[in-house]
Amino acid sequence: MADSNVRRASVVEKILHPAPRHEPEVEEARESHQNARAHSREAIMLDVKMGDGSIESFPYAYLSRVKYQPGDTLILRFGKNEINVEGRNLSRLRDIVSEHRARFIQEGTEGEEGLKPEDAAHIERIVITEGDEDL
Repeated sequence: MADSNVRRASVVEKILHPAPRHEPEVEEARESHQNARAHSREAIMLDVKMGDGSIESFPYAYLSRVKYQPGDTLILRFGKNEINVEGRNLSRLRDIVSEHRARFIQEGTEGEEGLKPEDAAHIERIVITEGDEDL
């Protein structure tokens, strides 16, 4: 009987006096790390959304080359397929794609371009060139 009282006291003690929490910075860092891991697992493929509403997905596992050309052109190579992206302020997009963090890229409209800040990225045109597939 004495043992059961000891167990109850320790459970009650834990409820009344929980273990100390870490400093807010440590908690935020842990949450950020968990969120980053979850998001990184989600970006398995890059969705390419065209102006006509069609979407084509490319697996990041086949991304072999990312080339940025001043004048704002990105060339993405997925296996034998090549995606040419033309627009403005695409250097940050290059970083995100090369780190496999972009979930999609999307052609924009002239109306959208006018609403964006001058330093925001905008994709004017995407051209997908399909290579010969050896199946």
